[in-house]
Amino acid sequence: MNSLGRQISNRRLMVQSFISRLESTGNNVESNISSSEIRIPIKKVRGPTDILRAIERTIKSDPTAPRYKYHDDPYLIPFSNASKRNFALAQESGRKAAMWIREQHSELFQHRVADPIIESYLPKAVYTKKEDVNENILKNAITDGHVTDALTIYKLLNEEISIETKQSLLELLCYYNNAQPLSEELLEENWYRKVEKNLIWKNCAETETLFTFLKGQDNKIVTKAYNAMICATAKYIKIDRTWQLFQEAEERKIPLYLRTYNHLISTIPIIKEASQDRRELLIEFLNKMKSANIQPNTGTMNAGLKVAASIYQTPIAQDICRSLFTEFKRVGIKPSLTSYYYALVIFYRKGEQKSTLLEEILNEIEGQEFNISDKIDTYFFIVAMDIAANILQNPMIGDRIHKLLLTGNNYDFLSEGHKENIYYRHYFMLQVKNQSIDEFVKSYYDVMVPHIYTPEPSVMDAILDGVAANDPEISTPLLPRFWTHMVLFGFLERKNLIGKTLHLMRTHCKPVADSPINKMFGDAAWTVWDFVMAEREKRIQTINWNGHMLGDIAVLLLRANEFEKCANIISYLYNEQNSIVEVPQLSQIEELLEACILRADSDTAMDLVHYCSNSGIENIPTMAYKVWRNLSLTERQENRLRSLVGPDVLKTQSKNTHDLMKL
Repeated sequence: MNSLGRQISNRRLMVQSFISRLESTGNNVESNISSSEIRIPIKKVRGPTDILRAIERTIKSDPTAPRYKYHDDPYLIPFSNASKRNFALAQESGRKAAMWIREQHSELFQHRVADPIIESYLPKAVYTKKEDVNENILKNAITDGHVTDALTIYKLLNEEISIETKQSLLELLCYYNNAQPLSEELLEENWYRKVEKNLIWKNCAETETLFTFLKGQDNKIVTKAYNAMICATAKYIKIDRTWQLFQEAEERKIPLYLRTYNHLISTIPIIKEASQDRRELLIEFLNKMKSANIQPNTGTMNAGLKVAASIYQTPIAQDICRSLFTEFKRVGIKPSLTSYYYALVIFYRKGEQKSTLLEEILNEIEGQEFNISDKIDTYFFIVAMDIAANILQNPMIGDRIHKLLLTGNNYDFLSEGHKENIYYRHYFMLQVKNQSIDEFVKSYYDVMVPHIYTPEPSVMDAILDGVAANDPEISTPLLPRFWTHMVLFGFLERKNLIGKTLHLMRTHCKPVADSPINKMFGDAAWTVWDFVMAEREKRIQTINWNGHMLGDIAVLLLRANEFEKCANIISYLYNEQNSIVEVPQLSQIEELLEACILRADSDTAMDLVHYCSNSGIENIPTMAYKVWRNLSLTERQENRLRSLVGPDVLKTQSKNTHDLMKL
């Protein structure tokens, strides 16, 4: 869906990062300007795609259209998850190659035709000499968040900079963990990255040197330095160092900022193991904040809820959760999506009684648009849909969650491809299990597949179960479409899906004799045969044939009037019987044998009877007699038949049949 812009605006991310870094210093300056005073900004700062997004909102979205990044060509649009990822990252690779060329050959990109100059179009500056840098350049690098450049310039200046700039550099290194972050311009790489990196504190000599210098300065600088280091080591799980710095700060009576307390509270689950110890330490920190006249915020609430969620005893965790929500509501602090996430984690644990909390939360926030204030915010929709699908099993609640996701820019909370897939997996599983298959296809499948979401194998398996559970008159016309999508999504290697689909085509969704769907099912069966045999020629064995699957393929080809292809399958069954596990069902055998007799194909009929005899299938004498009675056999074929059932069996069967006719 075009309106489902999944990337968070680069500009918004940059502003949020910068604000967060400033907050870590504790410089929360309150504005003294009256709210009634109007101030016209010098210019409006816009993101690179803000105007395009504004234009997009003037037209109606087409949910069946591919996303903007894909070429609008039916032969080039990727459908499977793997091809979507490959396409996007290949495109990103080209972008990275262009960035590398601009960086390595900066002399070729010195033209400056734009007025005013667009800094992003200029090649990256390279600093190698002290004469090329000064403190202002270092300040600009710090403001832009360029960690590598800032360190290089700092080393070239031989630390000859002001104390305030050193403090800013320390905060930059602490915020980014002493490493250059992944470029925000690489949208696709960020989208497909599953695991957040740099979660462990990286030791850096420059950071330690700066901190050692700054903690010997005046009280204001010392306070900033300690708060920055405590926040950084807590954020990047260097907990021993965090508590060492915290104890030093208490001994030196260094005041801590609100954000620092929030980080310290979030480390409680790592410091303390016992539930009661965690609770007591949480209360202790809250009392310290009260004594220091520090007003808590939503971050404090979320840190406390994180502690509650880590407590294994559910009654204690729920008690802390209720207390935090009550107390923070009393002081006028609104919960964020992170707050609701932790509440859901606490109240919907395995084995606990079903709660109405999720519905209460939806009643509270329905129709609202949220901004991302914490990375945990991005987990709310996933967990909410998981609960709706797997615990409450309520499709109406699932629809309400999805409607909230589509409100405003809330879709930004599905900030990675992995999270998006998990969310839609739960949503589809919930709806397909609680809707008729035709209603599911109309309201969900057709709207989202394949351009918004490509179902995983587990979801497609549930869809096939839905096909089997519904009336054949409804399911049969839909099965060819599901099969086509399975081929597009690359599921031909999934033996369980292929086997279940072929079985449905042969049994539950069996069309009438003159239906064109028979031809579609026959083509599907032959597609499977061609794919598996081609893979075997490449010595890639993804599917091992079994008798049931080959029987389904043969019957579907037979119903599609492809008897020669059907005969090939029977011949393969006979010739490769030692490598095929299981045997076809008796109903499959009987249908194939009747077809061989009707078409007077004695060779194929003999192969089928011989295979059944070797496989221990019952009713071999009856089958042999049918062939002997209804087909003109050569002497060699008759001898072969007698060798299978014995010389007297055919005569006995003939006598029994004659006696039955007399009766």
